[in-house]
Amino acid sequence: MCGIAGISYNAPSGDIEVILENMSSALVHRGPDDQGVIVTENGSAGLAHRRLSIIDLSDHGRQPLINEDGTLALVCNGEIYNYQELRADLERKGHRFASNSDSEVILHLFEDQGAGAVDKLRGMFAFAILDLRTGDVFCARDPFGKKPLYYARTPMGVAFASEIPALYGVPGLDMAIDREAVALFLLRNLRHIPDPWTICKSIRSLPPGCSMRIMEGRAQEPVKYWHPNFTTRSVSEAEVLEAFDRAVARRSVADVEVGALLSGGVDSTAIVESFTRGTGKSVRTYAFGLNADDEEILRARRASDLLNTVHNEIYFDADRQHELFDGLIQRHGQPIAALPLTHAMVLFEQIHDDGLKVVMAGHGADEVFYGYDGAQNLAVLSRWQDTLPGVLVRFVSQLLSPVVGGGRIGEALSVLSHEPGARKAALYAKEAHRVWPGLLQSSPEPEIASSWASSWFGDAAPKSYIDEAAYLGLMQENAHAITIAGDLPAMAHGVEVRCPFLDRDLVELGLSIAYQDKVTSSGGKTILKRALEARLPRDILYAPKRGFGYFVQEDQVLRGEWKTRLDAAFADHSDVEAFLNADALRRLKFDFDRNEGRVPTILMAKLYALKRFMALDGGG
Repeated sequence: MCGIAGISYNAPSGDIEVILENMSSALVHRGPDDQGVIVTENGSAGLAHRRLSIIDLSDHGRQPLINEDGTLALVCNGEIYNYQELRADLERKGHRFASNSDSEVILHLFEDQGAGAVDKLRGMFAFAILDLRTGDVFCARDPFGKKPLYYARTPMGVAFASEIPALYGVPGLDMAIDREAVALFLLRNLRHIPDPWTICKSIRSLPPGCSMRIMEGRAQEPVKYWHPNFTTRSVSEAEVLEAFDRAVARRSVADVEVGALLSGGVDSTAIVESFTRGTGKSVRTYAFGLNADDEEILRARRASDLLNTVHNEIYFDADRQHELFDGLIQRHGQPIAALPLTHAMVLFEQIHDDGLKVVMAGHGADEVFYGYDGAQNLAVLSRWQDTLPGVLVRFVSQLLSPVVGGGRIGEALSVLSHEPGARKAALYAKEAHRVWPGLLQSSPEPEIASSWASSWFGDAAPKSYIDEAAYLGLMQENAHAITIAGDLPAMAHGVEVRCPFLDRDLVELGLSIAYQDKVTSSGGKTILKRALEARLPRDILYAPKRGFGYFVQEDQVLRGEWKTRLDAAFADHSDVEAFLNADALRRLKFDFDRNEGRVPTILMAKLYALKRFMALDGGG
């Protein structure tokens, strides 16, 4: 687990090594154990790496890694969990390894299979391979985007890094605000700027499951190498449990101690149980809550007692967590509105102080097995839609939708009016029509929102709407709580998070399970809970759903402990008036203060995050 950076220019540069060193320094928190830089002979391209030593702690694991004939160099941020099987096969083909590092298999696999190598990898990763002869780069990101990779186009060429702030020092970088990115950030459930946008016009995020070539200093269009398969089949509980245990076992391999986050919910408790069952080791666990009597804390204690862990509790501190909120935004290099990320920052700060480098977490389980709030409502809508002829449903819904207008019924009719792959997109377009004209100084075309949402399904979308909604949640809408949450706050403190429920094989299995087996009258995640009944007690498996930091409610924090900060931020709008309507902001704040429920708390949280970004160094 590390931080990576690189440059591919269209002409030699005498400053390239200094620029790479500066980029590396900006990523020191991601890899405090070691660093390395390599530059092509003519100075047109190079790579930088910050190392957090997890597997092969020796100097042989240092990066950049070089292939046998010295023509290719690799930097990788992540872990490859099937590296031992891949390595054995490559060695049979004659490849010679210089280390026991899991990352080195990528280099030899690329020699063997070119761009097709990325589809063989199982793990979390963002990597770049530099051709030391030409200066061209091949880079890729794992299927679900667990590891980030940002790239910037400049007049000299392309620079890329694990975090946006590492790109700030690249010569020629245009830091202008991307108004489309701001507009998308303000829509629906998004609490972050979605891929491939960033807050900066000249910087883009490589989307999950994509690879990209940089040739002669130009970034080519990303290529999608992983595509979901929504074909359902019969899946047994034993099959789910086997895939889950295999995912945990893969993530148990490390040359350092492995800890775990433990909320006492189904996901984290199942992971700790599987880890201790498979390794025979006790584990240090960590929980966060409002105070010592928080229900989440009590649940975590119950799970810890059951599994005999060495347990640690961290409690909410409003002032400290606002400091971390600011730090989080600066580290991310763009606004992000997710209070639980500050809870995670506190946890990982303690985990780092305790000397741990690796922890397991339950991110992704709700999106794959449908454990989120509202899953039953979506299942009802999907069953109704699946029962009747699609053409008839769409025709009737299109007639009724303009009459009904907004609200839950109007939203349901909007969904039913569209074909698979375009249903969630229709909701984004509808909200863009409603929100953007009054709030933005210049409104993008609403079709930008709908084309972004529909693009994640390619040529094959699931028949049932619940599957469509859940998949977009997994890949983008909930990234703040899944992949960003598993990287940003942890790597700020040099900690690696491993997420068994984001194992590619387990996710692909989950996508093949009919939603009727995931959501029943008893709630969500039914097939997963039934698979775990022989291992975990029912009071843990079937307790009411509680999200991370559930008892530290965002609305209460914004109206309570952080209210004076919110008031100060909304006292003046000169910071955002270039792209937001100041009168609209004043009306929103007035209505929010009246607390009549007309202004969603999530919107105020996003506007506050945007204002904090503008007030900090990242805002220019």
